[in-house]
Formats: sequence, C-alpha cells, structure tokens
Amino acid sequence: MDKVQFIFGIHNHQPVGNFDNVFHYAADRSYLPFLQVLEKFPNISMAFHFSGSLIEWLEVHRPEVLALLKKLVQRGNVEILGAGFYEPILAMIPEPDRIGQIEKMNQWAHKNLDYEIKGNWLTERVWEPHLAQTLKKAHIDYTIVDDYHFLASGVDPEQLNGYYQTEQDGHFLGVFPISQKLRYAMPFEDPQVTIDKLREQATAAGDNVIVMADDGEKFGIWPGTWDSVYGEKWLERFFSLLEANSEWLKTTTFKEYFNEHGPRDLVYLPTSSYFEMSQWTLRTNLGQRMDRLIHDLEARGTIEANRPFIKGGMWRNFFTKYPESNWMQKRVQNLSLNLIQLESKGGAPQTLLDDVYRAQCNCGYWHGVFGGLYLPHLRHALYEHLLKAEASFVELGGTFAGLADIDGDGHEEYRLRSNDIQLFVSAKEGHIREIDCLSANFNVTNYVQRYAESYHHKLAHANRENTGGGSIHDLVLTKEEGLQDKLFTDTYSRHSLVDHLFGDEHDQNSYYCGLMADRNDTAKVEQAEAGVKMQAQRAIDGTQLTIEKSLSLHHNTLSIKLAIKNTGKERFVRNYGLEFNFGLLGGETPDRYYLLNGKHGGYLNSHGKDGGISQLSLIDEWDNFKIDLNFTDVSQLWRAPIETISMSEAGFERVYQASSILPHWHLTLNPGEVFNTEITICIDKYK
Repeated sequence: MDKVQFIFGIHNHQPVGNFDNVFHYAADRSYLPFLQVLEKFPNISMAFHFSGSLIEWLEVHRPEVLALLKKLVQRGNVEILGAGFYEPILAMIPEPDRIGQIEKMNQWAHKNLDYEIKGNWLTERVWEPHLAQTLKKAHIDYTIVDDYHFLASGVDPEQLNGYYQTEQDGHFLGVFPISQKLRYAMPFEDPQVTIDKLREQATAAGDNVIVMADDGEKFGIWPGTWDSVYGEKWLERFFSLLEANSEWLKTTTFKEYFNEHGPRDLVYLPTSSYFEMSQWTLRTNLGQRMDRLIHDLEARGTIEANRPFIKGGMWRNFFTKYPESNWMQKRVQNLSLNLIQLESKGGAPQTLLDDVYRAQCNCGYWHGVFGGLYLPHLRHALYEHLLKAEASFVELGGTFAGLADIDGDGHEEYRLRSNDIQLFVSAKEGHIREIDCLSANFNVTNYVQRYAESYHHKLAHANRENTGGGSIHDLVLTKEEGLQDKLFTDTYSRHSLVDHLFGDEHDQNSYYCGLMADRNDTAKVEQAEAGVKMQAQRAIDGTQLTIEKSLSLHHNTLSIKLAIKNTGKERFVRNYGLEFNFGLLGGETPDRYYLLNGKHGGYLNSHGKDGGISQLSLIDEWDNFKIDLNFTDVSQLWRAPIETISMSEAGFERVYQASSILPHWHLTLNPGEVFNTEITICIDKYK
C-alpha cells in the first residue's frame, strides 16, 4: 500500500501590548478549543509553537491552556517549536539578540515542559541566508519556510515532499517546505479535500512528507472560522479522517521525521517570505502592478507555472516604505548595539534585555492583511519597553551620542535628554522626530501618517458583513460606512516643528486633508546650550525670509524661540504656522481631550478652528500626564485628527493616529522687520 506522512503545525501568537480582551478571545475561540479537540485523538502527532508574549500572558491569566499543552507534550506525540521568544523577525535584529531570544524560548520549554526544542518556527517565514548560521549557533537543527522559498530557488514543485539542507559558513540546517495548497485549503475547504491532496503524494516507499503549518488563529478567530471549525466540527472531522486513513497516512512531527530521514538535497534559498508578504512589502504603485499581474495569470490559468519567476520585495522593504517603522526599528537597534558599553560593568541584566527583546516584537513594524504598524497600541508597547530599557541603560552608566544618524538615511539627528523629556531633532530639516515623556515611558509623537495603500481602490466595493467563507486574503469587508470620504493621503512628512507659509488658498479643511505641503528647504542645524538652533532661508512672494529657531530643554520644558525676518526687498504679507503632531492613543475617549485656554475643547479626534489661543493642553488622564503648549503671542489654531484607513483581517478600519495642531499668526513684515515669539512645551503629571 502506498503511504505518505503528514506534519500539521500550529503557530499561536499575540503581540506584545495587545489588549487583554483580545488575548482572552483568542484563548477561548482558538487556542484552548483546538487543544481540547486534539486531546480526543491520542494517536495524532502535531507540532505547536506558542510565542513568548502569549506564553507570559497565559501563565498569568489562562494557565489551563499551558497545562493542557504540557499534558499533550507529555503524551509523547506533540512537538514544541522554538523561535525568538518575543516573536521578532530574526533578520531585523542583531545576532546576539537573535541567539538570546531563541535560547530564552529553549530554556522556557526545558523548564516548564521538560522538552528539548530542536526546530524553529521562523517568524513570518522571513528567511535570509545568514540565518542558517544563527540558528545552528542557537542549537536549532531545522526550521520551516514556505514552498515559495524553494520555488524561487528553482526546486521542482514535485520534489517538495521532504526536507532539504542548507548552510552558511559550514553551519548546516534542515529546512522544511510548507504547502501553500494546504494552507489555502485548511480549514476553508471540506476536510476530505486535504486528505485527497495528501493521497496524491503517497508512494510505495512511504517517505514523502507534506507540511501544513500556519497560524492557529485561522482555526476559530478569522472571519467565519469559529462556526466552521468548531460549530460544524471541521477540526474534529479532519482528525477523524486522519485516524480513519492511518493505514496509509501517518501523522508525524518535524523532530521525528528529521531524526529518521535524511535531507532530499542541498539547497540555497533566496531572501524571501511567504508569497503574499512579497507583495505587501512593495510600494503602492508596484504593489498594484503586481496584484494586476497575479490576477491576469490566474485568469489565464498559468499562475502556478509562473510563480517561481514572480518576486516582490523583501521584508526589510517595510523600512523604506514606512519611515515610522524604520525609525522605530533603528531606535531599538541603536540601544542594542550600545549595550556593549555595559560589558565592563557586569553586562546588561536580563530585565533590561527582556525589554529590548519585547521592543523587537515584529507585529508593530509591518503591514499587510496582518501586521500592526497602523495600530497605535502595538507601537506604543514597543516604545514603552524601549524607553524602559534606555532608562535602565542610563542608570547603569551607559551614555548616548548627542549626534548620530539614528535612522540610517545619511543625515544625523540630535538627541536631547533631561530627566523628564527626550527628543530627537533632525539635523537636515530641523524637524522634531520624537518626543518622549520619560516618567510615563511614553512616546507622545508615536503615529503613522496617511499613505496610499495598494488596496485602497477596493474600499468602494467593501461590504459590512462577510457573506461567505473563503480565505482571509479574498475578503473585502469594512467596519463602518463612509470610510471612502475619510480617505486622505498626506503630501508631506508629518513631523513636528514643520513650517507652513500660506495665504487664503488654505483653510482648516485643507490642513485636515494633508494638502499643505510647502517647500521646506534644508535647514542649518547646530548644537546650542541645552539644545539646538537652526536657520532656514525661504524665497516666497518675491521676497526672502530667514526663519530661525532656538530650542532649549530644561527638565520637563522645551522652549522654542522663533524669529522670522524679512531679508528681502518686498513687503511680506502671509500666514505663518508651526505644525505639531501628538499621538496619545485615544482619539475619542473621555479621559483624553483638549483644553483651550483652560476650557474643555473636545476629544483628541475633534476638529477645530479657534482664535485667541494662548494655551493649549492635551490631557491624558489614563497615563496621568498632560502636554501644555504656551504661546507668548496669541495664535489662531487649527486642529485636526490624523486618521488612517487600513486593512485588517476583519476588514477596512479607521484608526486614530494623532492630533495635529497648527498654531499660526498673520504676518506683515516690511524689509528688515522681524517677528519674534516663543512657544513652550511642558510635559507634566496631570494631577
């Protein structure tokens, strides 16, 4: 009788900083019920990976899930896969952190499950060739990637029925391919479909192995899957079919198969991830072109024949696609690389390292159908742990360079730090890139501006409800009506301390829509006492302006002294505004709001066109701090939310990112005249 082997792997993960109710929902609808169904089938072998961020939450809130997992492991036919503990993209972090995170997971499994990990779940299947060396250094024998990785390397699709061996500098690693066909079939098609696909791979030798390893959340949390997987008992029916066909269909684990069989051949895999990710990493226009190409090949029925030749971008392209992602990753990397300073002081303590590791959790760095770059609370959690780690680093005697190219764009940034506030100022434009409230470990300028996404054209055709099953990649849903009317693209970088010179052609609405992109020449930025000073030249309306700013940081207050001089020969009559953007997580919650001259000014996602403003406050009662902006010259003030429209697994959603404010003044300057004013930003406890 012809036989085949099957490895069923599940990856369970929740991001660092996700909401408790999301963890509970996932435990109730996926993690626990899946294990409870498997418990009924003691002869079925499986592999599981639980991320460290999920493990730590389960240990405190839902220990019964881990208790059941341990029971199944002790039964002897369940494998535990390792990974970086807090689920980083391994390629995006320094090698000592890769090894440290993997070993932390290995140690947890040994201590809590009495299990020795030998296989690695590769986060988002992001593979780069040098990872073979890292994984072997961390005592990992094999990892799992998509079949797409092999196809892109030229491996015959008919030969993707075993594992291969790759190497880097003599470090050899086994790599198993995941079947995309099974990923798309399970659990969206009848269980018998998967059984039939497996039967096609049966041979007399019986040494073929087919792998389906994917997110556990697709078994109960993805739209429509709770009803099908558990209500209609898809999972139980599938396990019953595996048992009924056990004469020719053997379930196994990666560890068992690796120990009993040799590799098919040597392979060198290109830098890659799963097929969909390669499209998501592309900039908007290229992503749209790739989408059209894929649909054209699908319509012609030639997509599978051409898949080896279709390649989008690499995962690291997210750092060039989204500057906010790059800034965040480089900030964490900068601290990690500076930890060498502590070696002579006994090294970095594990608590500090754990905060660095948590700040490396992948979800807040990218975006596709999944990926939480657009979710402020996920980015906030990364910054929170980064700032905690930086505080520990400084307490232990570590120091930061006052001027360094943080984001790797070839231009340096000034770092100003007191005991209360930290900020980064670009030496190129003089823009403020980040402001941190250190007492709350809170980056108050944490937001993502509005970008055009390749999927935005689908918004007009989105539905409020899921009318059928199917893959999550095919669903076009929306969480609210009217999102099309709130879809805007910012035409300039929405930093803080951005100059705007404008006339009657602009109003508060054009500011809200992100249309006020005026030419910002490169500024001359220099270090000054307790801060920096900068100067920019502007040619406008037939005359010349010199804009000088002097920034000084003292304790919890940033002073911005501004001088605008008409250095030309013509009279200057125009409005001048200075833009600031603050991201405080809650756009429409009663504990976060504006105060205008001491009076309630509405929620942080409110719009406003206010006159005679001498003081503006943004209040965050939840985190117990406030941001006061004081103007020596009363200003006109425009307020507008920055809200993004992004795709998630549940459909299009509108997300509050930041409160954008533009204090501005009407200037009439004769040649040689100067407008002087001062703005102070004070961050203090609310009560």
